[in-house]
Amino acid sequence: MTKHRTARSGTGRGRRLTLVALVLAVLCGLVAVLLVYRTPSPELRPVAAPAVRGERVVVEDFSGAGLPDGWKAAGGDWKVEDGRLVGAPGSGGQPGRIVFGRHLTDFRLEATARVGDGGGAARTGGAAPWVALGVDVPASGAAPWSVGALRGGAAPGGLLEFARRTDRDTWDVTDKAALPAAAGGDRDVRLAVEVHGTRARWFLDGREALRTSRLTRTADGGQALLVDGARVSFDDVRVTKLGANPLLRPVGSPMAVIAHRGASSAAPENTLVSDEVARRGGAEWIENDVQPSKDGVPYVLHDTDVDRTTDGTGPIRSLTAAEVDALDAGSWFGPAYAGARVPALAAQLDDLRGRGGNMLLEIKGRHSRAEVARIVEEVRDHGMAGRVVVQSFDVDALKYTRALAPELPLGLLRAELDPDPVAVARELGLSTYNPPAGELLAHPGLAGSLHAAGVAVTVWTVDDATRWNSLEALGTDGIITNRPAELSGWNAGRLHGGH
Repeated sequence: MTKHRTARSGTGRGRRLTLVALVLAVLCGLVAVLLVYRTPSPELRPVAAPAVRGERVVVEDFSGAGLPDGWKAAGGDWKVEDGRLVGAPGSGGQPGRIVFGRHLTDFRLEATARVGDGGGAARTGGAAPWVALGVDVPASGAAPWSVGALRGGAAPGGLLEFARRTDRDTWDVTDKAALPAAAGGDRDVRLAVEVHGTRARWFLDGREALRTSRLTRTADGGQALLVDGARVSFDDVRVTKLGANPLLRPVGSPMAVIAHRGASSAAPENTLVSDEVARRGGAEWIENDVQPSKDGVPYVLHDTDVDRTTDGTGPIRSLTAAEVDALDAGSWFGPAYAGARVPALAAQLDDLRGRGGNMLLEIKGRHSRAEVARIVEEVRDHGMAGRVVVQSFDVDALKYTRALAPELPLGLLRAELDPDPVAVARELGLSTYNPPAGELLAHPGLAGSLHAAGVAVTVWTVDDATRWNSLEALGTDGIITNRPAELSGWNAGRLHGGH
């Protein structure tokens, strides 16, 4: 993708790359919600984000007299009363657990819950009440298991968490957030967790409140409901098997924040430090470019040569891996980044796996089948097949990827729309169709047509809130941006401000 060219002088940029500047960037994103948000232009036809689609695996309203078939109480006290499932914790400090369903890679688990059902007297032992949707729980109900938990009885000050109970009966909390609003008071709350491999999203009353890229999965864990510290009643439990498209935006979720070459407005592009700045700014996805060295090692670099973004010269395909490794990829941007390196794809994947995040990986320019095979090999060897989407302008590169690794989702980059984008998406087996923002704005019905075919639409490269607003109205699933912190703040303002 084409982006503004940046001057080599690092003096001005160096002053901007302080912690204060990064904090201000996030604050600017939040302020943008108040100052720039406007009603969508009348010529744009809003298209709602895609509804939950897929095979219903569990649909239970507890209209029977006892526990439903296939539901197993693995701890605590569980019974059906007045058309609701009621659970209470067990003795010895163990949470109540009831398991059901089957192992699924991509699914949505949702339930209506009333925390502290029956009033304050229903609390047990004075413990802080919590309820959890178990998204990877063994049939025995024994730890380890992974959950989306709502702690604090859904009262003000409560928390949403993604956590794992270890086989040592300790908690490993990977992600948490304050409740956007009180959900307690003996009233029904709609809880949902949507899972795609190791990625998951927490929804409260239909609105997304928390994401993770670090969900621990097993080969056979199913679903469960868990309670502790209170008596909790449930109704309308559903498990829906979903397609594997990781970029298709669920109802109630904001657009995905995809950091263009990392946080490329605040750090040297396509470097590990740029990725880290993007993560800290709230980006869920990192967009990177990949192309090989002379000896076939895939490196993360946008331009065909190294002149603009390193202290070297020449096409990357003319340099050996050792020569690329010796380049300084940070000084051109600012003295604070002197010594940053051009990361090999292997290093980039390791960084994402260890520190969090997903990769939208662009195969840059024409690649042979063997070169694509090397990229696929790196993704698989680093255990990142569930967290990488491959995109390219080059159709052959996508065809090679599909033949070599059918498990990897694909995205087609376009500078102009195809005559029939939906037909092209079906022919290539795309998960996402990625035009420039102007093309989508000029064709407001496109997002709806692609969604009907199960295909996401991701646009590039948009840095201003006015266009974010218009793209949101059209149902855009994700935005590639040079300013991920600001877009994350804009998203947060919409979620918590109720726009």
